Formats: sequence, C-alpha cells, structure tokens
Amino acid sequence: MKKDEIIKFLEMTPHPEGGYFYETYRSHKTIEVNSDRLERNASTAIYYLMGKDEFSTFHRLKYTEIWHHYDGARVKIVEITPSGELKETIVGKDFLAGEVPQYVIKGGNWFAARALVEKEDDFVLVGCTVAPGFEFEDFEIANIDNLTEEHPQYAEIIQSFKRD
Repeated sequence: MKKDEIIKFLEMTPHPEGGYFYETYRSHKTIEVNSDRLERNASTAIYYLMGKDEFSTFHRLKYTEIWHHYDGARVKIVEITPSGELKETIVGKDFLAGEVPQYVIKGGNWFAARALVEKEDDFVLVGCTVAPGFEFEDFEIANIDNLTEEHPQYAEIIQSFKRD
C-alpha cells in the first residue's frame, strides 16, 4: 500500500506534532495519577504514520510512551532527558544493525522523530502506547528556539526539527 492509501484506510488525521494518527484504543478503566486526584484512562494507543520529509517536532508528554514498529521504513527518535543527555535511537526491523522494534520514551523527556524514507510514497507506520493514557493537556510542543537556548550543544539537531 502507498502512504495515502494507508492514511485513508486507517482513517488517520494530521497530528499537531506532525505526521498522521488514529486512536485505536482508550482504556475504559481510569486511574488516579497524582495527589490532585487527577484521573486518566489507564492506557491509550494510536497508529502514527510519517512519510518523506515528515517529522514529529520536539515535544514531551507527562507520562511514558512506547513506540512499536509496524511497517515501512525506519524512524529515528531523538530525545533530550531532563538531565540534558541526548539519546538517538532507530526504531525498525534490522536488529543486526542495532535497530529496535520497540522503544520506551520516559515521561518528561523532550523528543522528536524523523521518518527515514527516500521515495515519495515510502512511509513508516508505528504504534504509540501511553500509560497513563494520553490527553492533550499532558502534551507540550517545544518552542524550538527556547529548547536550543537551553541545550546549545545540540543546536544543529534541535533546529533540524523546526517547522517553517
């Protein structure tokens, strides 16, 4: 299948961070997540797709997210931890080359992702699971210039995820 066919078949819509998504699961069970008695669904899951020249800009979630590779090309995830450590991980199928089929991003880490595709119709399709479940109020898109100022040693990498 081609990228546009997958987007249509899976009923995906544009995601604010970039790429396309469709929520596939939202737990019916809720849990209390802090002393303010904030309730969240226990877990949520989405399909997430990116194509040529598409990326997920730097953002962070309050809670842990797991990326699962399903189909297509590889995806590079770049993280900056609260202590300032930079991590780069390739999520894909070539285990002998160091790629991983699943990757855990801890809540509070800034992260971005780029589809490693070359042809116009190429894509990467992953699943993202968040626990406690995803809510947009627990989601923050980075101001790229501010993030660069906080981490000048990673300026080139951070700026490569800036939208025009």
